[in-house]
Amino acid sequence: MKNITPNRSLSGTDAQLLTRLSEKGSDIFTTQMAAKALGRSSFDIRKRLHYLVQRRWLQRLEKGKYLIVPLSAGMEGRHTENELIIASHLVSPYYISYWTALSYYGYTEQPSRTVYVATTKQKRPVAIHGLTYRFVQLQPHKFFGQAPVWIGDKRVNLAKKEKAIVDALDHPELAGGIIQVVKALWRGREELNLNQLIDAALRMGNRAITKRLGYLLQQIGIGTEQHFAKIAKNLSAGYAVLDPLSPKQGRHDTQWRVVVNIPEDELLVWRET
Repeated sequence: MKNITPNRSLSGTDAQLLTRLSEKGSDIFTTQMAAKALGRSSFDIRKRLHYLVQRRWLQRLEKGKYLIVPLSAGMEGRHTENELIIASHLVSPYYISYWTALSYYGYTEQPSRTVYVATTKQKRPVAIHGLTYRFVQLQPHKFFGQAPVWIGDKRVNLAKKEKAIVDALDHPELAGGIIQVVKALWRGREELNLNQLIDAALRMGNRAITKRLGYLLQQIGIGTEQHFAKIAKNLSAGYAVLDPLSPKQGRHDTQWRVVVNIPEDELLVWRET
């Protein structure tokens, strides 16, 4: 191969391994996938993969998972795959949601060094290339509302716009706080299907979501009387705090049964005119 420094040289067997994986579209792969590609034992493959990491042909994402570094990464072998593509290989089942999905849709301008991944499994956070991948374990009845999107030629499961909002209402702390959530509602006002949004909120089985949703929609003037009536019909008796990140004290909104525990003038101070 031309223009490859000695520390990135490849043996015939290593070239065969990377070629076979690349031809299958497996730029991110597991130890087991590599063993199958070469018909070798896992022990032999682990040593070979370790060698390829040292030679910068591979990047280790986590135990047993690797990323092929393309030639376009240059002689130093520096390459970072799109974070959503990496996330799609770290756990199954999964979909990308919360702050990350809101950012993807352009509903928040706040950057985050955390990629939020919804899953039904328990998994510790993983740090890769300066980003933290946080896995939010959902009960099975909350694991819905995702759709595939394409990042280049790679398929990634992403929360639909309405489900991303609902997930953020369920855990505002995973979306930058309730002010970021109301901003997302406002910025998505022409794209969001309110009936689907309300249905998703009700399906979650957490009445705090519907209370926050009703209150915020009313505050920003989105929705019809029919929408508000549908939400109000499904409220429970207790009160939910508007923002879990703030002290649990504030005005009690009797209509939506929400404790408005952040200054109301701050809630909409950002609003575009």
